[in-house]
Amino acid sequence: MINYIIGGLILLAVILAIAKIRKDRKSGSCCGGCSGCSSEGSCNAFDSFEAEAREKLQDKKNED
Repeated sequence: MINYIIGGLILLAVILAIAKIRKDRKSGSCCGGCSGCSSEGSCNAFDSFEAEAREKLQDKKNED
């Protein structure tokens, strides 16, 4: 009985991992980091992060 429970948990983990990878690829983000990304030269993952950080800093400066 325990074998079925452990097997089910492993199967669930694999299904969730595959679902996350598919979701990341559909949204345009890389799933292996920048060094393993096939669109390394045209990736904008850090550009959007930097833009958000700049916007938050600008808002914080305007509050002061």
